[in-house]
Amino acid sequence: MARRSRLKYKDPRSGYYHIMTRTVLKSFLLDEVGKEEFLNLLRKLAQVYFVKVVSFAIMSNHVHLIIRMLPQEEISDEDLRRRHHRYYNEGMTLLKQRFDPERTEYYRSRFGDLSKFMQDLKQRFSRWYNKRMDNHGHIWGERFTSVLLEAGRALTACMVYVELNSLRAGLVTRPEEYRWSSLAHYVSGGRTAAWLDHETLKTKLEWRAELHEKERDRRDKSAQAGRSTSVVKEYLTLVYRQGMVERPGKATLDKHVGEQALSEDFASLGVLSFRQRIRHFSDGVFLGGKDFCQQQFTDFRSYFQTKKERQGHPVMPRHAAVPGGLLDLYTIRKLT
Repeated sequence: MARRSRLKYKDPRSGYYHIMTRTVLKSFLLDEVGKEEFLNLLRKLAQVYFVKVVSFAIMSNHVHLIIRMLPQEEISDEDLRRRHHRYYNEGMTLLKQRFDPERTEYYRSRFGDLSKFMQDLKQRFSRWYNKRMDNHGHIWGERFTSVLLEAGRALTACMVYVELNSLRAGLVTRPEEYRWSSLAHYVSGGRTAAWLDHETLKTKLEWRAELHEKERDRRDKSAQAGRSTSVVKEYLTLVYRQGMVERPGKATLDKHVGEQALSEDFASLGVLSFRQRIRHFSDGVFLGGKDFCQQQFTDFRSYFQTKKERQGHPVMPRHAAVPGGLLDLYTIRKLT
C-alpha cells in the first residue's frame, strides 16, 4: 500500500507543526555529542529552509520540534541567495556551487518544503552518526510525525509540553537547565537564541507580560524590566506552573523550587543565563579573545579535521558583556 501524503497547510500562515521523530527501536543513540551535533544541524538548516523554530527538545531517543513555515513569496531574491550560499558554500575556501538564477523556482520549492527540511536534517545526522560510530544502517525508526497546530491555546500548550520533556524524564530539576531545549536558549538570550522564532513567542506571550508588568509597577514604582526579558519570564511561568502538575509515572518540578521562582518573579534570570554558559569553561577547545580563538584555530586546523572556517562564539550576549570585562570572552568548541 502506498503511504499517505503528508498533510501540509496550503497557506503556511495558517498554523504551526509539532514534529516528532524517534530513533530506530527507540534506542538511546543520542548522547551529549550526538545531541550537540543534531542541534548544530538544526540551527544551520533552520537558517536555510523557510523554517522558523519555535520550540525544540532533543532527547536521547527522540526529538520534538514546533515550527512554522514561511511563505515562499515572502522570501526576497537576495535572501534566497544568502540561504543558498549558507547551504552550499558557507565556510568553504572555494565556492562549491554558484547560485543559478534560472533555478530560482527550484531553490524556492526545495527550501520551502517541510518534508525536504526534515529529510535533509535526518539524513545529515545519520551520515555523521554512522561515520562517527563506523556504523551502517538506519538511525531513525520511522517517518517523522507531524501534527498541525492552531495558532492559539493548542500551540502554547504544545510548546510547554515540549519544554517539559527533560523534566518529566527526570534529567533535570529545572526545565531551563536542559541545554538541548529551546527554553535554555531563550533564557540564555543573545546569539544563542537569535535563530529561534522570537516573533511567535512575543505574539503569544507579550500581552500577558505587559499585564504582569503593569501589576508589578503598581506594587513597585521602581520596577523597570525589559520587555524581551518579560516575555521569557512569562514563558518560564507557563512552563513552571505546568511542570508542578503531577503526572503518574513522570517526574515533577519540585513545588518549593517552582513556587519560590514564581514568587521572586524569576529574579535570578541573569544567573540562569550565566549558568547556561559555564559549560564553555570546560567544554571549549579555546577560550579567550576573538583574535586569540581565530589564531588558535588557524594554528590547529588539522585537529578539527575540517576545511570550513571556524570563528569564536561569544560566551555571553554582547549586550551583557562589558567590553574588556571578565566575561568578554569567545570560545571554539569541538565535541568528539
